[in-house]
Amino acid sequence: MKKFLTVFLSSFAMFVNAGDINCQGAVRFTMDYPGKCNGNIVFMTEGANGSNGKWICPPSEKGNPLVLAALASGKEVQPYIDDQGGSITCSNMPNYVQAKYLVLVK
Repeated sequence: MKKFLTVFLSSFAMFVNAGDINCQGAVRFTMDYPGKCNGNIVFMTEGANGSNGKWICPPSEKGNPLVLAALASGKEVQPYIDDQGGSITCSNMPNYVQAKYLVLVK
């Protein structure tokens, strides 16, 4: 039973994040645009899988310093965005899409 539960939970975790896309890249631009991102800054990523010139909102105000640290240090971020059933990619997502979570890449 314990082995079954471990396999089941592992399989479930794999599908939970199946609908997230990762638009990883270097933070190229930031902008303070509180009207679009619940008072947070917005940012763009550039790179092979970047945001393609589209603005991304951090998931919360705690993401603001993370984005600014990435910009200042030249590090990359991984904004994970809901793909809305496969209809959104990093290249065709709308402007001011909110990330579900944000990772700073060392």
